[in-house]
Amino acid sequence: MPMIPLHSTVASSTKLYASTKLHQFSAQYIVTPLGLFMTWLSIHTSLAYIVLLLGAYFEALVGPSFFIPGEIFLLGGSILAGSHVLNIWMVIGVLYLGAILGDTSSYWIGRMIGTSIFHDDKKFLNFKNYRKVEELLEKYGLIGIFFARLVGPFSKLAPVTAGIFKIPFKKFLLYNIPGVLVGCGEFIVAGYFFGNNYELVLWVVERYTAIAVVLLIVAAGAYWYFVKRRKDKKYAHTEVSE
Repeated sequence: MPMIPLHSTVASSTKLYASTKLHQFSAQYIVTPLGLFMTWLSIHTSLAYIVLLLGAYFEALVGPSFFIPGEIFLLGGSILAGSHVLNIWMVIGVLYLGAILGDTSSYWIGRMIGTSIFHDDKKFLNFKNYRKVEELLEKYGLIGIFFARLVGPFSKLAPVTAGIFKIPFKKFLLYNIPGVLVGCGEFIVAGYFFGNNYELVLWVVERYTAIAVVLLIVAAGAYWYFVKRRKDKKYAHTEVSE
């Protein structure tokens, strides 16, 4: 009978334990598509990296990117990596690769099709949004490609607009890739930290949520009171002046 290496058994048990705990956590506390997605990934770990790669790609591809929430892939994959369900380096690799390939595809779509992809009757791909990105690139030059990747609405349109402007592909990559690394990296770091410390986060949530809600209500009430008081004083001052 072949002997099973002890380290392999321990690793498998640790992974199973983490997957079970995170499944319970996501089912109870992440009541959104993110929780369902994480649960699915933790069960189908053999497909997880392909799904994350495709998700990151289509989230960056002009068109689908307006309807696919990229955070679900960035946070879902990194949280599972932080909880040792997935390999962090594999997660980082597929997420970055998918995002870069998606932006690259958008660039070439813009370069080949031009402004015909934009229409005034479209919700996202309209000339109003195109002009915003155009102004950004004209104001900041190539560095605007980097900054655009850090700002939600611009990140969807900057690569295709760079292609329309026929910015040299190598220069596009030179500024786009760092933008991808920083833009996606902030979510990956946050997700990994969360996944690595979710039991602590859960402990804080269970004990201090009620206090946080009360403080939030008090702060909102105080803000409303002072704003109302200022408006009343302004109104009274206006009446006296008249």
